[in-house]
Amino acid sequence: MEKKKVVVMALHDQLESAYPPLNVAVGAASSGADVILAFSRRGVNILDKRYVSVPSEDLEYLSNALNDFGVSSVHDLLGIAVEMGAQLYVVDLDVNDRFDFIHPAEQVPIKWLLNEAASADLFMHF
Repeated sequence: MEKKKVVVMALHDQLESAYPPLNVAVGAASSGADVILAFSRRGVNILDKRYVSVPSEDLEYLSNALNDFGVSSVHDLLGIAVEMGAQLYVVDLDVNDRFDFIHPAEQVPIKWLLNEAASADLFMHF
């Protein structure tokens, strides 16, 4: 059976936006797919060691709910994705001086990501 390819793009860094791409990446990697996890200009903060997941306005209850249920943190989930083989990319952003990444990520142009998405079995963005 041919290995599936999944491309997931994290577009935002708010708490409620950070979990979906990471959950999809972990799920796809656990099923044996090759996973590309890409981060946009507004999602790249998820990779920063100093990132604190903050929900959007009026969703403050979400942080407490996730803690009450013992849900893995954003960085823990990212670590699981990396351990399972997800490849990390940052799209169209020079990040050398502004970030301290928790995991290495390659910088690529959006055209590269769109070409990868076109050849993928599944492309999702959140």
